[in-house]
Amino acid sequence: MTYPTLAVRVISLTNSTARRDAVRENLQGFDLPWAFHDASRPGDDDALPDDPEGQARLFGRRLTPGERACYMSHVHALDTFEADPTLDWLLVMEDDVWIDTAFPYDALAATLDDHGIGYLRLFAREYRRALPRFRFGERQILYLVSDPYGSQGYLISRDAAARFRSRLTAIRRPIDDELGRFWENGLDNHVLFPFPLIERHMPSTLNSARDDAQIGGPVRNLTRLRTRLGDYVAKRAYLAARRAPFARDRIRARKR
Repeated sequence: MTYPTLAVRVISLTNSTARRDAVRENLQGFDLPWAFHDASRPGDDDALPDDPEGQARLFGRRLTPGERACYMSHVHALDTFEADPTLDWLLVMEDDVWIDTAFPYDALAATLDDHGIGYLRLFAREYRRALPRFRFGERQILYLVSDPYGSQGYLISRDAAARFRSRLTAIRRPIDDELGRFWENGLDNHVLFPFPLIERHMPSTLNSARDDAQIGGPVRNLTRLRTRLGDYVAKRAYLAARRAPFARDRIRARKR
């Protein structure tokens, strides 16, 4: 069987020596082509303009420099994907994860093509209710009804990446929030379970900076509340249209 062409890009800062050594040890003997994608840093020239007012209005606060750099790291990785016509799929992972190198990701991509799915999370940070769609071996493809957050690892097809990238015109949210807006971006919220990729336990400077970020005042909080209500209505309307056909063809639990 001929599988789609697939490559792996690991987003990592050039001076993250310990993390890169751990990635090299993990990916030793991986049968897929992989390479580091040098992560952006705060202050680098960005392909997208920063929109602090839009961040405050839509997200409730201005993004930290690290969040903006993380956003652009993923955008640049998708740009390099678009620039390489030999690839059908890209597996994007950050450098603070461990991935199962024995798993058949190219065969998984072929199955996703057959089901018309162009984006699949390989990890989720938070539990969300889900509809089981179909099986891949002993694992399940689940359709999540809400954003589980995190951009640690995902598979994305060429068409899905192009559609997603075309709607990004400015930095207004963290990249994981942007990826999770399935009712707007068409990246339906599928995840592979059990996960073939897990987050390593290590300190996160990005999360600590988020905790220290200043939240907007009463006026901005009211604007944010209106935005959240609009998102809630739009998301529920989208799910209402999708859940009926998904419910009809979903798989049932196996009896052991």
